[in-house]
Amino acid sequence: MYICSMSENSWFALRAFKGKAFKLKSEFEKKGWKTYMALRSEDHVEDGHHVRKDVQIVPQLLFVRCPAKELETFKNDHNDSFMIYRHFVYGEDGSKHLEMAPISEKEMEVFILVTSTNEGRDASYFGEKLPEFSEGELVRVVDGIYKGATGIVRRIKRDRKLLVAIEGVAVIAISHIPMQYLEKIN
Repeated sequence: MYICSMSENSWFALRAFKGKAFKLKSEFEKKGWKTYMALRSEDHVEDGHHVRKDVQIVPQLLFVRCPAKELETFKNDHNDSFMIYRHFVYGEDGSKHLEMAPISEKEMEVFILVTSTNEGRDASYFGEKLPEFSEGELVRVVDGIYKGATGIVRRIKRDRKLLVAIEGVAVIAISHIPMQYLEKIN
């Protein structure tokens, strides 16, 4: 588990409500906070015209890098707009309480790499938990457009995919990675 102080900038995952992800992203950027939303461009036909739109790969999911205390204050003023992903923290006395769940820089780097490369066309969203498929191996991509990504190789619908997860938030599956580009991690 990654720990952060309340004043340092950390990444946090948010679930936006009622189609407010793009509006929240804009508000955060006005505050000078870094944001990330996994998007893919899709062509649509509207009124007989071809239109290219950015569509979220993971619906309603938005990441923001900011101080935890400031995000908590912003949340109190915009309570019906989004929720912050949280995890249980256990005290020395055995008690537990929920705290905002910061995401490490490395996890975000890998997630951004696999969802932004090739405009996210190779990425498929699989929910918040690793799907139950046959056991896979932990690997690192050593060459190609996903170089540096780490994840688990699983077979899904007869296709070998690399699963990259931010625990409790999202699992993304990437296909079309040649085996010679993968290296086992012990």
